[in-house]
Order: sequence, then structure tokens, then C-alpha cells
Amino acid sequence: MLTLFALGSARGSTIYESSQVLIEALLVSGIDQKAYRDLIADVDEMANDGFGAGMIYWVLELVESFMNAAAPDADARETFLHRILARIVPIYGRLTGLQRVAVKSLSSELGWSLPAPAADDDAPADDDLASRLAGLHIAIYSLTESSSRQAKAALEAITPAVRVTTNADHGGSVSLRALAENSDLFVMTWLSAKHAATDFIREHRGSKALLYSQGKGFSSILRAIEDHLLK
Repeated sequence: MLTLFALGSARGSTIYESSQVLIEALLVSGIDQKAYRDLIADVDEMANDGFGAGMIYWVLELVESFMNAAAPDADARETFLHRILARIVPIYGRLTGLQRVAVKSLSSELGWSLPAPAADDDAPADDDLASRLAGLHIAIYSLTESSSRQAKAALEAITPAVRVTTNADHGGSVSLRALAENSDLFVMTWLSAKHAATDFIREHRGSKALLYSQGKGFSSILRAIEDHLLK
């Protein structure tokens, strides 16, 4: 199915979002070396058309998925990920401040240095995200605590005036209830959550904003927040 997506001539956002689910499932289920290389080839084909600024979170989420999954061919993965990051460079100047922070974080994990920006590209466009984040209390629930911490660091890099609290309780707790009831925004990573906790959060959240991140990585969390604030 993923190969059909890659070979198709028309790819809208729905195709890219669906492909992300398939890619994550293949990586998690475990595939042999040949299938792994075929997967990289399919993703490479799709990414050729997916490198507009509007698809940057799709790209970053793919990078995280490959980084976090077992690699039957480590060399193929490293080459692929570095190639992906290199393709981001031409559109780096059009990214939002939060997207730039995410790119820098993933690049650092891979030991890959972003080229120095051009003289006329030393700051992101004013997307007003810092002022929108300032003063907010954002709660993040995920059992993948490393992703929560990375998202927290990225948000605080945009503005120190945002308050971010992470939680990974497996069920209802006093602290989780307080976050559900009192935070301005609540982000739930539903692919990395206990069912009892998700029900508890919904029960105590009421009509306040409850956001769902599509993937398990920190870029999915950032995407959910940015989409909500800038829509």
C-alpha cells in the first residue's frame, strides 16, 4: 500500500498523513533488511514532493520514527536521514521558529550541523508564536517521556514565558487531574498513553482545549500545539 502511495502522481495531505501511519506500523512491527531498504526507497520517493514548508512536520516525524525504531541496515538509515535533513536546508528560512528548533534538535541528535544561514536569513519570520505562547500553561501527557521533555525544551526555547508541565501517570492521579482541569492547553499523545489515563483526562478536561498528537515523537506534540495556536 505504501508503495502505491509512493508511485501515485497525486499526493494531498491525506496521503501523507496516511503514509505516516503505515511507515510507523512497519517500523514497529519489524521488517528484514530488504524490506527496510524498500521502505526507505518509498519514503524517499514521497519526500521528493513533500519538502514544502507546509509538510515539514511530516518530514520531522518520519525522521523521529526511523531514529527510534530498530534498523536492520544502520548504514542505509544514516545515509537516508542525513539526506532528508540536507533537503530541509533550502526551505529552512521559510520555517516557523518552532519548526527551526525541532530541526536543530534532530540534527544535533544525528551529529549533523546545519549550514550557516545566509545574511538575509538570520531569523525566522515573525509568526507571533512567542507572544501566543507567553503566559500559557501547557500540559503534555505521554508515556514516551523523552519526547515530552524535548517538546518542553523546544517550547521554552521560543519563549521562557510559557509554562510546560509533563506527565506520564498510568492512571488517574491528583497531579493529572490538576493538569486536566487547570492547564490552558492539554496535549495527549494517544499512541503513547494508557487507556485509563486518557479516559480520566477527558473526564476532567471538560470543554477546555484538548489536543491530540498524531505520532509519538516530540515533533508531533509541537505540531499539535502550533496548528492550534496559528490556525
